[in-house]
Amino acid sequence: MKKLESVWFEFAGARNTAKGVRLLSLPERGHPAERGELVQAAGRDGFLWAADGGYEPLTVRVQCQTGDDADVSAIGAWLRGAGALRFSDDPQRFYRARIRRGFSYTEAVRRFVNRNFTAVFDCQPFRYHVEAEGGGDAEITASPHTLTNPGTYKSAPRIKVEGAGDVVLAIGTQVVEIEGLEDGIIIDSELGDCFNLTESALLNGKVTLMDDGFPTLAPGANIISWTGNVTKVTVTPRWRDL
Repeated sequence: MKKLESVWFEFAGARNTAKGVRLLSLPERGHPAERGELVQAAGRDGFLWAADGGYEPLTVRVQCQTGDDADVSAIGAWLRGAGALRFSDDPQRFYRARIRRGFSYTEAVRRFVNRNFTAVFDCQPFRYHVEAEGGGDAEITASPHTLTNPGTYKSAPRIKVEGAGDVVLAIGTQVVEIEGLEDGIIIDSELGDCFNLTESALLNGKVTLMDDGFPTLAPGANIISWTGNVTKVTVTPRWRDL
């Protein structure tokens, strides 16, 4: 069993150790609940499960303690808003999190050290791969190309297609038809929108999604191919696990 020499958490690019905050224990992080409902059908035993295709967010409670060198104003400024949240026992994964309750203080608190508090984070249900954030892009110049998803759940990629004219892009069995490209297009499956290359204008009207959904990358091998005048396809994969 691997032994952790130190425990830490990192939020919005800063670790607790840099803020004079001790992590008392690594928090429990459960599996996200699948959204849906139980349906009882007449004439059938038991129930059916009607899934809506989504998962519930997670609540992560982090037990902390201020250290002797803690700057309570800096802690209060750090533990607010949204950012990436990761922990020392799983450093290659992070949650997209928003803090619900951070560190509150009064003048009385300013005069004491070693004060316990709980930081509460609302997290999106997925654990994202750290390597997918910057430097994880796949640049594809030849069709077909196989892109392997190392995660345990389908990802919602950002796909930049550079080229001109009419293009048909295939990702596995998913087909995207693009009409009248001038220089290129960005297809963002997470946002559910298409943009020009400078992301200053929507180009949704140029795109037809054959299965009515934005393309995803399934766990395992995904074959990417195209027809038309394409010079390069750049995929920001956003790998993730449940």
